[in-house]
Amino acid sequence: MLCWPLFSPGPRGAIMATLIPGANIVRIILTGSGLWKDEATAKSMSRFGDHRELLKGLLYYVTTISFACAICWRISPVAIAAICNLCAGDGMADIVGRRFGKQKLPYNRNKSVAGSIAMALSGFVASLA
Repeated sequence: MLCWPLFSPGPRGAIMATLIPGANIVRIILTGSGLWKDEATAKSMSRFGDHRELLKGLLYYVTTISFACAICWRISPVAIAAICNLCAGDGMADIVGRRFGKQKLPYNRNKSVAGSIAMALSGFVASLA
């Protein structure tokens, strides 16, 4: 989103801005399905280093950002807030959860209370900006 001012406000700008996360969708599908062997990508983008994990949350994440860019290009505060929530919230949840996440959520033992709180707070703050 920081690069959005570089794109034109019309439909062509939306298409160009969508190409970047769209290319990542293709890369995630190829890597996650095992058609393209890229262990470094799998390790850096998954929780446990398994390439099949890429086809779950990460694929939904990038698809949501792509649709928000393509459909709601610069006009929907809700789409902009959703992208801010995903970017800031997910990043902070990972950092805080790994560092301070001793207490796990009762319904998902892979996630921590600290990471969930960090996601909610940082996503909210980013949405206001």
